[in-house]
Amino acid sequence: MRKLLALALIMISSWLAAQEEPAGPLPKPGDSGAFFFEATSQYLSFASGDLDGTLVIGNADQVFFVPRIKPSLGFGIGFGRRFRSGLWAVSYLVSGHDANFQGRDGTAVSRQVQVNARTFLFRTSPLRLFLQLGLSFPWLRVRDNVVDRDGKFHDATYAGVGANAGAGILSPVSSRMFFSAGLVYRFMGYLYAYGPVKGIDVTDLFDNVTGPRHCGILKAPVIALELSLGYEL
Repeated sequence: MRKLLALALIMISSWLAAQEEPAGPLPKPGDSGAFFFEATSQYLSFASGDLDGTLVIGNADQVFFVPRIKPSLGFGIGFGRRFRSGLWAVSYLVSGHDANFQGRDGTAVSRQVQVNARTFLFRTSPLRLFLQLGLSFPWLRVRDNVVDRDGKFHDATYAGVGANAGAGILSPVSSRMFFSAGLVYRFMGYLYAYGPVKGIDVTDLFDNVTGPRHCGILKAPVIALELSLGYEL
């Protein structure tokens, strides 16, 4: 709850600072669109999926303890282009998390590049509802999460690809600034694991090291609340 309050206070402070310029309806760019920069705050929660803190995959060279990632706040920056019918945006998002694996506490940093397209449902109203679809290119770095053949812990990185879908509202703050709030569901799949030896496809690792080959990607559903301020050039 305190994290949600902190997120709300950050965005409210930004909104109040923008009130120095009189608010007005969103401009109506022509076919060429209007470029914008965007700052984003987010609260995100990893659903269990394969990141449940109990899965172990590895081989003779390195063993990965797939973590459970706890909810946290994140921030990001991005740019895009807005048209009368919608917009597209490219964002870089980062968040720090507490993690747990095999009863061991740790920390993790989630990063991703997100490419989104939003379609406005009501194009004549200043307050615009939108639907969002996009792709994500995530990587997750977990401290002391992989063990080499000598039993020494190292940081692990998991990388992959994902898709997202969501909905929200976009509203003008001033003649150039706009505010948006959305709820986004991301389905991320981590395809590769990087440890002390080299990066490896997770399907080339073995469950519990001596078991069968791991079947499929590491699935990581995520639900995120995103609050953004955009500034058009």
